[in-house]
Amino acid sequence: MRVKELAVRFGGIPVAVIGGSLIIFSLYQLGDQPIEQLAAKEGTWDLILRAGFGVLLMGLLILFLFSIRTVPREISTSFLNIQGRNIGRTVKAMNLHGKGVYFPPVGRLRDDRVYIPFERQDLPIPELSDETVFNVGSTGPSMGLSLIPPGKGFVDTVEEQTGSKFMEEDLRDGSEALEKLSKGTGMFRSIELRDRKDSVELKIIHDRKDHVCSSIWGEFDTLHSQVGCPLCSAVLVATCRMASKPLRITSVRINDGQVTYELEKVIR
Repeated sequence: MRVKELAVRFGGIPVAVIGGSLIIFSLYQLGDQPIEQLAAKEGTWDLILRAGFGVLLMGLLILFLFSIRTVPREISTSFLNIQGRNIGRTVKAMNLHGKGVYFPPVGRLRDDRVYIPFERQDLPIPELSDETVFNVGSTGPSMGLSLIPPGKGFVDTVEEQTGSKFMEEDLRDGSEALEKLSKGTGMFRSIELRDRKDSVELKIIHDRKDHVCSSIWGEFDTLHSQVGCPLCSAVLVATCRMASKPLRITSVRINDGQVTYELEKVIR
């Protein structure tokens, strides 16, 4: 847990202590009067007593609410890091060199897929299926690996919670549609999409409190051009669904928390 988060969380302790002290001091000043008469008594010490209870409750709420918010966030961040590293190790072990192509669940595909060629050349992509992982193309260099994108589950959950589908959105309104991924999740600061005739540009700014993207980039420097970290992958999945056609990653760069993707619309 970061220093700033610790300071906010445990800031509830002195607040609660102050509230408790006010209560004790007020009761001492009020003397031996029965407890049932304290609420009805008017005067300075009665107000201090009420304030003490209020401050005590505020301190306890700070401790409780921050704990509820922090634990799931840390668990999800840890899960995303592990998922990203597993994908990175798989791609590295397979010695894949080509840039990834994202596919929406249309035609023969029931699920989103990301296809990574073995070679760097942009050769024809073989027909993909939901069952096949290793794909053999018409030529040896067009062989590749077909995977379910690591960001698919993130997008599916957002669609379930919002009740709207990305495939029903217009790519020209992509920036507005992608706000569903950023608002309420706390994983992104902003996502910007520019739809061009033959390409799409994505600018993803992650929350500065999360280091999933930058840490995975540092460990697997080519992974973002092949699959992306789980968070970038979620944006790519949603964008591909809106485009309703395959999108090939042509370039990607990261600078101070901002990841910029250039995607080519693949005509098949």
